[in-house]
Amino acid sequence: MLEILTNPDEFFRKHEDVNFLTALLIVFTSAVLGVLIVYANLDIIESEMIRHLQQTISIEKARLVFEMMKYYFIITPFIGAFVGWLIISGLIHIVSSVLGGEGDFSKTLKLTAFGYVPSIVLFPVNFSIVRMTHEFMNPSLMIIGVASTIWQFLILTFAVKNWRKLDTTKAAVSVVVPLVVLTGLSLMGKLLRLR
Repeated sequence: MLEILTNPDEFFRKHEDVNFLTALLIVFTSAVLGVLIVYANLDIIESEMIRHLQQTISIEKARLVFEMMKYYFIITPFIGAFVGWLIISGLIHIVSSVLGGEGDFSKTLKLTAFGYVPSIVLFPVNFSIVRMTHEFMNPSLMIIGVASTIWQFLILTFAVKNWRKLDTTKAAVSVVVPLVVLTGLSLMGKLLRLR
């Protein structure tokens, strides 16, 4: 399984398909780790939220708002992992189908799950940085985020190449279009929150 990280082309060439439960387990693991990082750092989220809200409402009301939203913050990464999996899979399936890709949507769902592997592998680093810096947005996390996205791109490109039977260029286009769209939307959201 280590080959998925170091030589994804060879991994997907050797493994024509995987059990759906394997794909589901990968996404589930990523979802649980997302919940864990939020839950373990609720103190950071609370202080930042209260600091921002305190500019417009009293500190007591700010704390009340945080208490009401705490469970939203905890459950969002879990739901988001599965919704993101469906969206990315759908976009990759559409683009790769237009480019001549073979196979059904369930196979695309399975291959897309492997895109979560870099975030699982990098979780201890992300977690440690958040705990040390008490920030969810800092240059170190952004660099790791970019590295993770590049790693995901490579894994997904070789998955699409081998499992959807496309050449490397078409597979790369099939993956880069959804990643650019989703990364752009994510960055826009982060920039809007900084205001």
